[in-house]
Amino acid sequence: MWVLHLESGLTSDVMWIKDHHLELQQKYLDMYIAIYKRKVVAAHKEFGKVYQKVEKIGVDAVIKYVFSGDLIVLQA
Repeated sequence: MWVLHLESGLTSDVMWIKDHHLELQQKYLDMYIAIYKRKVVAAHKEFGKVYQKVEKIGVDAVIKYVFSGDLIVLQA
């Protein structure tokens, strides 16, 4: 069993993704996005490009792929 513990800032970002999934689907369809402090700080079709951007700016961001269908965010 996997258990994921998120810091409060990351938990806030996960909830922000859930609350804004329709907007994200319209703007970032079929792309990876990085969310930090409830803002998109990177977006690209390639995961590596988003990861590199997050590393460059030095933040702990949530990276999520924006699917073209319904977005489901699971929270424990």
